[in-house]
Amino acid sequence: MAGPAFEPDCCLAFPHAQIAVMGPEAAVNAVYANKIAELPEEERAAFIEQKREGYRKDIDIYRLASEMVVDGIIAPNELRSELIRRLDACMSKYVVFSERKYGVYPV
Repeated sequence: MAGPAFEPDCCLAFPHAQIAVMGPEAAVNAVYANKIAELPEEERAAFIEQKREGYRKDIDIYRLASEMVVDGIIAPNELRSELIRRLDACMSKYVVFSERKYGVYPV
């Protein structure tokens, strides 16, 4: 439930996962709304589908795993044993806590 931006010790994903702020339909509409409105009616559907397909490729979990964005892709039935193994490894982790009152810096 937390992506790599939160610097977790590991990032696991199911095979059907997508790491994205929004799905392909919403993303294309948000980013290309003006461009879509300018296109002639007969070109819109092809343009939208091309951009959606490009977005789907960008958020493909196997591509993200190949780029080390996620540490592993696991089947849902393997989740319990994988979490037990990884949490057991974390028990011996040395953690240095911040001197700050709150560990999160203000934006």
